[in-house]
Amino acid sequence: MASLSESAQRLTERIIGTWTLCSWTRLVDGVEEPGLLGRDALGQIVYSADGYMSANLMRRGRQRFATDDLIGSSDPLERAAAYDGYQGYCGRYEIDEAASVVLHRVSISSNPNWTESVQKRFVEFIGQRMQLTTPPILRDGKKAAVVLIWERAK
Repeated sequence: MASLSESAQRLTERIIGTWTLCSWTRLVDGVEEPGLLGRDALGQIVYSADGYMSANLMRRGRQRFATDDLIGSSDPLERAAAYDGYQGYCGRYEIDEAASVVLHRVSISSNPNWTESVQKRFVEFIGQRMQLTTPPILRDGKKAAVVLIWERAK
């Protein structure tokens, strides 16, 4: 039987790298629904060996702004659609091997409520894929666990 420190090292070694999103769903009362940005959302999460992480996710087929100006758009509806179709955050991370959990200590986020928060993710490796599951998160008045499946970027 492996010691706890060997198990923690294995999880730490397995999580490091760049991962591409395969699927994003949520479980509401045991029923699977599409994730916030749709079942076919695009995403990438990176865990560095020095303890930093970055996650960027977006709705597939997001509409481009009408202009290439760096500001993007002055149209509030166009800007709202862009914000609604994207989620990103970064910061430090810690692994709790005993609980099979990674804690994202968010320092910067597209969602202002997540800045300076700790986001808990249960980690499970299924073959070559990594599953990150949240504790229940509130969306549209319903609490549900969010399930993200990732595979190593190629």
